[in-house]
Amino acid sequence: MPARGPLARLALRLEGAGLLGEEDRHALLGLRLQPRLVPPRADICAAPDAAATHLVLSGVACRYHVLSNGARSIVGLYFPGDLCGGRPASPALHPGALGALSPCLVADIPFRTLEVLIGEHPDIGRALSWLSLVELAIAQRWLVNAAQEAERRIAHLICEISARAEAAGMRAGDAFAAGIRQGTIADVAAVSVVHVNRVLHALRDGGLIMLEKGVVRVPEPERLSGYAEFDPGYLHLAGGDRPGPRDAVFVPARAGRERTRA
Repeated sequence: MPARGPLARLALRLEGAGLLGEEDRHALLGLRLQPRLVPPRADICAAPDAAATHLVLSGVACRYHVLSNGARSIVGLYFPGDLCGGRPASPALHPGALGALSPCLVADIPFRTLEVLIGEHPDIGRALSWLSLVELAIAQRWLVNAAQEAERRIAHLICEISARAEAAGMRAGDAFAAGIRQGTIADVAAVSVVHVNRVLHALRDGGLIMLEKGVVRVPEPERLSGYAEFDPGYLHLAGGDRPGPRDAVFVPARAGRERTRA
């Protein structure tokens, strides 16, 4: 069953709160999901006011805003097993649009279903609140990174994406090849696609990564993590204390608009 893996990963994420018992986990795994395919560059929410949250089953999704100048600002990334969307108690907690960066299988979980589940298993509700705090910690880390020069900002992002992808059962390279392209990195780091390309070459010239036909390889993960000041503790991932990524893939950037550096 396609949903089984992501449901198990969602349960594992929620178990990080240290609240779930065996009955809670069994209830989560018993959710009946109806996967639907969302093509790349399409929005996940059919209606902005849909009373449901969305579980990513496969692929990579994002939360984004379109600025007044037409530029896209990505403010969140989601991997298999991640919930994107509001929560029953606060459906508007996360403003902005949800989009698929790669072909995504998603399942809509109505708020009513979650309300019933939480009513029968209150610790699931507490764990969902904890998960919202983890999302806030990631957002705060991105804010801190905004004060760093682009080289360290992007190096840190490579480490984070790789760690999250691997925890979601993906190979780090697959996440980058599938949807997190240079344009995506630019929209997260608030620099131009051209600047992202320059940064990758600067990291290569510094011996922190290797570039092989669009593939970024990290020969010494500890060095890249040290350079980026990457401590995966804020992600609260199972096995999140690993030093860093082993490899990642960047598809060569298409022609894109130039943006000023943040």
